[in-house]
Amino acid sequence: MIDSVPLILTVDDDPHLLDIIEHHVSEWGYKHCGVENPSQMWEELEKTIPGAILLDIALGEEDGTAILCQLKERFPAVPVLMITANASIEAAVNSLKSGAYDFICKPLDFKRLHIEIDKAIKHNQLSLQVKAFQSASRRNDFHGMIGRSEPMKRVYRLIEAVASTDASVLLLGETGTGKELTARAIHECSKRNEGPFIAVNAPAIPHELIESALFGHEKGSFTGAHQRHIGYCEQANGGTLFLDEICEMNYNVQAKLLRFLQDHEVQRVGAKSSKSVDVRVIAATNRNPNKQIENSKLREDFFYRLSVVSISLASLKERDGDIGLLTRYFLDLATAKYGRGMTSISQEAMRHLETYDWPGNIRQLEHIIDQVVITNNSNELTVQMLPDEILKGRYQAASPPIGVQEVGKAKKSALSVQKMESNLIKQALELTAGSIADAAEQLGFSEATLYRKIKKYGIVRKYV
Repeated sequence: MIDSVPLILTVDDDPHLLDIIEHHVSEWGYKHCGVENPSQMWEELEKTIPGAILLDIALGEEDGTAILCQLKERFPAVPVLMITANASIEAAVNSLKSGAYDFICKPLDFKRLHIEIDKAIKHNQLSLQVKAFQSASRRNDFHGMIGRSEPMKRVYRLIEAVASTDASVLLLGETGTGKELTARAIHECSKRNEGPFIAVNAPAIPHELIESALFGHEKGSFTGAHQRHIGYCEQANGGTLFLDEICEMNYNVQAKLLRFLQDHEVQRVGAKSSKSVDVRVIAATNRNPNKQIENSKLREDFFYRLSVVSISLASLKERDGDIGLLTRYFLDLATAKYGRGMTSISQEAMRHLETYDWPGNIRQLEHIIDQVVITNNSNELTVQMLPDEILKGRYQAASPPIGVQEVGKAKKSALSVQKMESNLIKQALELTAGSIADAAEQLGFSEATLYRKIKKYGIVRKYV
């Protein structure tokens, strides 16, 4: 079992105080390691990177401030709290200027120490996540879509071309190739980007409820309709409606969606009149539309109405050079999400990843990287950490990865850059008690940018 509990490293030449600190820190739910001199400290730092360091400013003949400078040079992300028996404003100022997270006087107020350690740990975790997000963002080629291969460049060009119009778009591609992400990119590039983006996963909605889910219903319109429900088509007014796996919808629903595409009107179940809405529709399927039409699974008129423009997404194995980019991107996200320190990939491990067939495409790759990061507490992703299906170079049906169609309708675990950014903003606001100025500084945004992002993601501030 992986132990992800943060370690507090205390450096103080008083062994009795080390014992007392260990007692309190353990009660607070952290691991603790106490050392009496800098030599022991450097030895411990060779073994593990702590969540925070408590450093005495006077260690015999050693100058704690000088040690602090060395620590911040080698481990800039680790927060260091300076402790001293001889408090002075000058010493506190010098420590803070040298990079200390805080300055605490002896005798220690353990209630305050607990609060400061908690804050330091959260600050460190947020800093690592911001760094990972910024690193991932720099590698984003196009609105959160990762890839520089020729098939992806073609997709980017098509997205830019269709985004300026309101034409319906049909996205074609295997499961896990990023159809929803492509739909979001079209929305973000369009004039509708300030409006809602509503994604509908058709297979996840029971057939008997899908009409109500799409078009809404009035209170009392059928048994169980205890209140009015606004359907997805109406929720998307002013924005984009994304219909995933349209071939899973029954014929009657397809016919009603066809009328919606033609008239841009919504009539809730049980309503006496219809309502005009302004919605751009993007649909997707992982099946061959022509075969689905032949097999009476897809209405031909509905298909042609949806596919004013069609965009085909290449499978991952067809995207030459993109596997390495995606692997490093997902590694950054996973290490930030799960609080791990895995930052590199061995050449042999990358060779296996790049030569594997990837039947589950991007979603499978993300799942594999998440799995490896969660189950290995290491700085490097090595070939020994990869699951058997990767090492054997084939897909094993006995243990399929998330995202492959045959495993059923598993919930997607993807953490998009937008979702990660939203989470980071929430954490920063919590850490700074809702202060826009302080949160913006921690995240590297201007205050105006942070206000816009709070509005964009619908974030509710808990503090005022």
